[in-house]
Amino acid sequence: MAPVVEPQPDGTQSPPPAGAPRFVTFDGILEGRLGDDAAMSRATAALTELGVGEFQLERDGGRFSLLPDNTQQPGQRFSQAAQDRLLLLLREIAAAARGPIESTLRCTMVFDGECTETLFRAVAPPPSGPGIEPLTRRRPVRADDQPVVLPSRPPLRQLLGRREVTIVLPLLVLAFGLMAWRSGLLDRLLAASATGLRTDRGTFGELLAIDVQGHFGNYQVVLRRGSAYPVDSAAWDARIAAATGEQERLANIVVREGQEVHVQLRDASNAVLANSKVSLRPLVAGGDGEAKAELPGHFTASQVTLSIAEQR
Repeated sequence: MAPVVEPQPDGTQSPPPAGAPRFVTFDGILEGRLGDDAAMSRATAALTELGVGEFQLERDGGRFSLLPDNTQQPGQRFSQAAQDRLLLLLREIAAAARGPIESTLRCTMVFDGECTETLFRAVAPPPSGPGIEPLTRRRPVRADDQPVVLPSRPPLRQLLGRREVTIVLPLLVLAFGLMAWRSGLLDRLLAASATGLRTDRGTFGELLAIDVQGHFGNYQVVLRRGSAYPVDSAAWDARIAAATGEQERLANIVVREGQEVHVQLRDASNAVLANSKVSLRPLVAGGDGEAKAELPGHFTASQVTLSIAEQR
């Protein structure tokens, strides 16, 4: 991608690893005013064809949002040529927009022993500039950069003989029944009605609206745009600039970019009974978008809360 590379702690600017990474993840958002819709659609389809995740082009009131699927993908197909192709396609979208764009689009590539994080920042649009410029920083690989690989196990019949199986199977059935009982099935049957649950949107405030309904012993939670949800990029920028603290600022960024939030079921003492992550991407895509989560019913449930982090 021929990126600009941030200097290392020792002041050097050695280039990042070349070639395909082991894993790659795209997140963030690229948005602006809708211009040449056909050109944007072609470029978006070509981005998905690169094989490093799905890209969606959402339209809302004369504006567009380019959204990656934010899932880690194998990076074997993301060769240097594919990386150059991706940058070219992003610049085509920037050139097809009407006016300047805004971008928090990021790419994380995991190599052996090193990880690169590239921000595709917005710069002057054509003809004054390329519209998109990559800025890359390097860091060591962390444990959470790579997927967990579970060791394979031989089937039960290879570990036990016929006699052992006849003894173990009834015990397994009994253990499964006990586990099913202790997992909360009875609790869900006796779960408190959803109409008695309080809702707490926390730092998100009026940015989000929340609705909770009971459904076969579970709680279905639906998140929509709230009354304070900004109508355009200028309103978003003003809201983020006016944030009085880092938590409030982060909450605004999470909603604007359609990132994931934690939906939590808590009891009267505020202890977490259940937690579910839900993506806010449907809210970015359109004014009538809904983000849905499901929580298991609990007899002691008192409230449903929203959180940026998985608090305990």
